[in-house]
Amino acid sequence: MLGLLSVIHPVPEKTLLDGSAQPCADVKETTSGVPGVHVYAFNALKIPAIRKSLYVLDTLEWEKGDPDAMRAASREYDRLLSQVRKARTLGYATSNGNGDFEITVTQTDSVLVFGEAKWPGEPFYYSSKVVGAIGQEEVRVVLLMCNQQLL
Repeated sequence: MLGLLSVIHPVPEKTLLDGSAQPCADVKETTSGVPGVHVYAFNALKIPAIRKSLYVLDTLEWEKGDPDAMRAASREYDRLLSQVRKARTLGYATSNGNGDFEITVTQTDSVLVFGEAKWPGEPFYYSSKVVGAIGQEEVRVVLLMCNQQLL
């Protein structure tokens, strides 16, 4: 009986991450997305070092302007990017002129979607989100690219 049901309703082997890199809610300058964001998809369970770096960045209180916290955040961000570039991805994309991106991944319980961008003379931007990609043909992902000013 179970075999008959799987023939009638096949489970997709891949999931499309249909996403958009958007400016943070407090940015009113534009209604379009953020172009040129490097977006990576990882199996969240296989990248503990990246998850740890994201946690450290989330817990450091560098936004208040404390120089020691800002230096620590800058070092941690560099460490994070090094780990991201070395880790095995499920997929990769760069957001287009409207901030949109698409990544097709194999069915995975937890996918960490990480986006980062740096423009000359500007602070860095990053965002991450964990989504489920089991039994779905498409998952919508919105990355809020907040200005992380460490300069």
